[in-house]
Amino acid sequence: MLKQRVITAVIAGLVVLFVLLFGGTIGWRWLVWMCTVAGVVEFSVMFGRRWYGPPTVFGALLVTLIEWFPHALYHPFLLYLIVAIVFAVPVFTRSPADLKPFSMLVFGALYIGAGGFALIGIRELPVGWFWLWLFLISIWMSDTAAYFVGRFLGGPKLLPAISPGKTISGMVGGIVGAAVGACVFGWIAHPMHVGMYALLGALISVTGQLGDLIESAYKRSAGVKDSGKLLPGHGGLLDRIDSLLFAAPFALWMVEIGLHGWFGV
Repeated sequence: MLKQRVITAVIAGLVVLFVLLFGGTIGWRWLVWMCTVAGVVEFSVMFGRRWYGPPTVFGALLVTLIEWFPHALYHPFLLYLIVAIVFAVPVFTRSPADLKPFSMLVFGALYIGAGGFALIGIRELPVGWFWLWLFLISIWMSDTAAYFVGRFLGGPKLLPAISPGKTISGMVGGIVGAAVGACVFGWIAHPMHVGMYALLGALISVTGQLGDLIESAYKRSAGVKDSGKLLPGHGGLLDRIDSLLFAAPFALWMVEIGLHGWFGV
């Protein structure tokens, strides 16, 4: 399993690396959009909906709207229309039981789309390449350190009812790993405010691990182990980007604050 995980991670990493180096902001936007649409499909299938069914299509359209036309959401009528469609589903389908799963899918799509919007927003910041790399390195180091430290040290479980494999030692290892990764990258790429880079990395790890736990809770409620089977050894795509999606809005907000105060970038 470890070998399969490593091979899949290397291939996925090379794809992301190629887009980061040669795709520019547009290439990154397309990659994020494709991944988040796939995430919505997995979220929908996880709760028993068809991947091509109307609820899934509606969720994919919501993600597209958020990531490509975010200003359209500022119009109150569009927000009303989205809510009205959700509440009108039992009427259209003649089944009151459809309201709960459809509502859950719509809110899942809003959550995934908001995370994707933030991932795109980080890249479009001043010196966006630097902040995006720092963010991704923090997440990758957090995931890697948490996995290996947790397996090596073991110890008390973090939240066994939600994610049986996660340990407190792994959580702490992930935070330290992210802080070190952000610190080292920041020192190499832009050797100023190294302490703030480390703090940002640690906070990204905390929010990223929380996002991972949230997705685990949804999987438990759906009665599945993985969100899908797209990535051998890792499960579904949503299993790999859950921490990114939850941490990205927080990271975008923190960096935007920092650009006006802490960082001289």
